[in-house]
Amino acid sequence: MTKTILPVSFFLGANNKTKYCSLFDNLYNPYEKGSNIILKGGPGTGKSTLMKKIAKKLEDKGYFTERGFCSADPSSLDAVSAPEIGFTIFDGTSPHIIEPTLPGVTEHLVDLGTAWNREKLKEHINEIGELTKSNKAQHKKVADFMRAASHIETQSVLICADFIDKEKVLRYAKRLSARILPSKKGNQKGKLKKRFLSGITPDGVVLFHETPVALSEKIITIEDEYNAVSPFIVEYVCNEAIAKGYDVYACFCPLFPEYKLEHIIIPELKISLFTENSYHYSIDDTTKKIHVSRFYDGFLYDKNKEKLKFLKKAKRELIDECVKKLILAKDIHDKLEEYYINATDFGVINDIGDKILKNI
Repeated sequence: MTKTILPVSFFLGANNKTKYCSLFDNLYNPYEKGSNIILKGGPGTGKSTLMKKIAKKLEDKGYFTERGFCSADPSSLDAVSAPEIGFTIFDGTSPHIIEPTLPGVTEHLVDLGTAWNREKLKEHINEIGELTKSNKAQHKKVADFMRAASHIETQSVLICADFIDKEKVLRYAKRLSARILPSKKGNQKGKLKKRFLSGITPDGVVLFHETPVALSEKIITIEDEYNAVSPFIVEYVCNEAIAKGYDVYACFCPLFPEYKLEHIIIPELKISLFTENSYHYSIDDTTKKIHVSRFYDGFLYDKNKEKLKFLKKAKRELIDECVKKLILAKDIHDKLEEYYINATDFGVINDIGDKILKNI
């Protein structure tokens, strides 16, 4: 694994068009040796603060460390992983609930709820209940707007399909793979590590540019406003890299988290493929740029240009509505946290954190 002092950050969840999509189970393999800590506890119990301390300790010791942030609050940490030593700690509560497969062996539950004054919480059952319902309602609205935005993007891609030279794209993807992916000895396949490099958040669309910069010396940017060509090229190169034995960070689109690849990072080769559009602006360290217009039939593109611009505007407005609802959801969540903060003995939390820190 590449060592770096630069930040390496991802999102591990997305408000999908149908339900919350979690990639937390992609952080580790319970059947491999390691220590994986699953934190349980409600809002405001210090999970993020504890994980930030642990991340700093790991980085101070010189370990390669991944930080997984929360798309509902990009200042909040949801997970920390140090794969070199087989260590992971993460928030295993809703909406990214994780239950251990090998409890006490490679996975360890830590209940921060032991620090609660339960009687104090019960005094506010009505307020906590209403805030919880309101928060869920806002996230349901986010999912509705994301569903509509994904539908708009699908329409754009279908229009683009009529003027893209698919054989030319395939030939290019094959040449690119052959050029940047040297053959390796042995038949062992690489590991696919699913992540989100970007997220739709209360702060707008947030993308961790520092991650491909930290893990790459060469960044190949694919300029593709309508996401109609880049997913094919990125997925082709990703599959070839895995087949040749390279581990790959596969970063999916938050609108299509199950299958649409936007970016990949291959740490061993120090190469990234990065999709640039209105939401993902160019990285300064880019050494090569691919303009997907080279694969277009210019006449047919011009014929559909106005329709694509209209759909692009509609998608932007829907994503803006997602952001507005996420801002409301975060405000509700902050109020909910106050009740838990006031009912939590942080001396107990600190003791739990100290024990975890000492064992790393």
